[in-house]
Amino acid sequence: MKTIKRLSMLAISCSLFVGCYWPETSQETTREEPIKVKAITLKKEPYNETKVYHGELQFSKSASFVAQQPGIVTKLNARPGQKVRRGEVVAVYPPLNHQLQIDQARIEQNKIAQDYTRQQELFKAGAVSKVSVDTYKTQLDVLVKTTQQLQNMNTIRAPFSGIITQVPVKIGEEVGMGQALFSMAETATVEVNFYVTPHDIAHIAIGTTTYLTLSHKKIEGKITKTSIQMDSKRKAFLVTASFKNEGVSFTGTHVEIELETGPSLSGIWIPVESLKQIGNRHYVFIIKDDKAIETDVKIGQRNETSVQITEGLEVGQRLITAGSEKVERNSQVLTIQ
Repeated sequence: MKTIKRLSMLAISCSLFVGCYWPETSQETTREEPIKVKAITLKKEPYNETKVYHGELQFSKSASFVAQQPGIVTKLNARPGQKVRRGEVVAVYPPLNHQLQIDQARIEQNKIAQDYTRQQELFKAGAVSKVSVDTYKTQLDVLVKTTQQLQNMNTIRAPFSGIITQVPVKIGEEVGMGQALFSMAETATVEVNFYVTPHDIAHIAIGTTTYLTLSHKKIEGKITKTSIQMDSKRKAFLVTASFKNEGVSFTGTHVEIELETGPSLSGIWIPVESLKQIGNRHYVFIIKDDKAIETDVKIGQRNETSVQITEGLEVGQRLITAGSEKVERNSQVLTIQ
């Protein structure tokens, strides 16, 4: 009995000894780590729908010159890419017997000039009347103008300042009537012709702002022409936009232009990536007291990058734009730049 009693006392002692060293259960709860997000402050502003169109780049004014009669090219101040000023002689192609006509006109002009001088001397001496002197003066003026016209015959001057684009002839070549001599273009402005749908043409007016990107540079321009007749093959309307020339030397390339085609739609516009959808329900996350608040919204117009919110949001609220895929209702969030 004593042995059993001693064993019982020992077991109780061991139990008390082991119990003194059991680890205590922690009463602290783990705090939620905030989710990092990006956000914007909502504001109400007008929004214009912008579309991209493709068209061909060309100079706003161009001209081609052909021979009005047969001749030989004796002067040609033109090569592709060469700049010319208004009034500058570009090409001369006199007829085959041109020099003979000039020589004959000069001989006749010199003869009348001598007769006119003699008539003036006789008039001073009282030998002839003033009428006789005036008659020779008139004849001399006519011959001078005739000689000048012969010298300038088949001479083409630049009608405006620009650059030469094409020169299919060369000096010494005999040309026939109607044969192309050269072409030139005014370089101060460039144009882009493009086609738009019947829906878009209703929103495009003369003077509408448009943008052309050349060499990574955005150039502002205006709509200068709109067609009132639809192209039967394309089922579209031709539109022309004009831009200030900033380094264009040759045309014919296809370019992109941006054009505002829709009416101004005021309201709150948000990035499409911020909008969530479940069935017919649309919602977003806004930030309030450092928490992500799930908010139902109604949408209006939308495009590839933005969507119009007609109900559910207010100006001044903070909208989560990046990181919303990680948050849930009432998640703790940390806004980063």
